[in-house]
Amino acid sequence: MKRASAHGHRAAVMTAASASVALLVMGTVLLAGAAAAALVAVPETGAPGRLVLASDPYPVDFTDLSPGDPYAWQVQARLEDASSATLALELRKDGDLVAHPRGLEVTVQSCAKEWTGLPDAPVCASGADLLTVATPAHDYRSSSPTFDLPALAADAPVSLLVTLAVEDSAEARADTTLMGLTGRIGVGLTAVAIDDVVPPVPPSPAPVTGLPGLPATGGDPSALAAVLALAGGLLAAGLALRLHRREVRA
Repeated sequence: MKRASAHGHRAAVMTAASASVALLVMGTVLLAGAAAAALVAVPETGAPGRLVLASDPYPVDFTDLSPGDPYAWQVQARLEDASSATLALELRKDGDLVAHPRGLEVTVQSCAKEWTGLPDAPVCASGADLLTVATPAHDYRSSSPTFDLPALAADAPVSLLVTLAVEDSAEARADTTLMGLTGRIGVGLTAVAIDDVVPPVPPSPAPVTGLPGLPATGGDPSALAAVLALAGGLLAAGLALRLHRREVRA
């Protein structure tokens, strides 16, 4: 697990750029019988920026989840019009399924290559890095730690695997209080473009906005050379999760 350093440590060498916001609109993907799909570009919902996102599946909406049947979701981030950038991850989660002691666990891993074998047996050919595991004990309703990813280069996209699961145990399968619960999870990605020149501090930097429940793309202005130095993208993916009892096999 990698936690980002404080905002003040992020950036003395950044280029000015606008923030971009991307939103994954919910569709319907049933856990049972879901087929692997190609990465689909995520439409931008804010000003165009340097962080471009793609998702598999897209649209994103998992309506069936059961103990012992995890579901894998891939998100890819790449740069445009920038040579390199730092990249950081945040999570948001809420709902009864998220809060239940045997409820939703979210695991996030990164890969330098595109993940293959989705959704049943995801494989990272270059070797996966574990970023974080968020259990029901982690309260990420309004904030979470920030987790640093490896530096992002223009010619080398990074692929994240978000695995959603509930406790795989006989107790969980027999727990009627789990049945029918729902929850939501959001994944936030922020990229900071890196350059060799420290830009001048603008006299009146314009505020950078974000999505409800996630902080604006940016950091503490007093710790940065310029507020607008944060070139970013915020991915807010809404997942409707409903837990169903798995049929008992003879």
